[in-house]
Amino acid sequence: MTATKLIPSIGVSDIERSLDFYRNFFGFDIVDSYDDEGRMAWCWLRAGAAELMLQQLAADQQIRLNPAIGQSWMVFLRVDDLDATHARLRESGYPASEIDETQYDTREFFVPDPDGYDLWISAPADAQDD
Repeated sequence: MTATKLIPSIGVSDIERSLDFYRNFFGFDIVDSYDDEGRMAWCWLRAGAAELMLQQLAADQQIRLNPAIGQSWMVFLRVDDLDATHARLRESGYPASEIDETQYDTREFFVPDPDGYDLWISAPADAQDD
């Protein structure tokens, strides 16, 4: 037996806020969703080959969320325009790190999403506009 797909599913404190973030900055669209009592409770997102699921956490689950964020993993995103993505995030008040060039031929930066999940944003170094 072999796995055929791996899709991160993250718990969030405000699913609409997180949905707006991932749509506006990374071009994700809803593939599927589930509403509970008239409010979105879960959604599956896709942007090109990238996929992500968001799950609305209940208040008691959110208390446990904060200490765990950023301590053991992060979400890696490859984007088609690193400089524009970086500029838009910073202009919108998100604390994106400086863009670094790596030894492995990429340019990348880090930024937390609205719930504090660390995002590692990357693009091939040769994709830079000169």
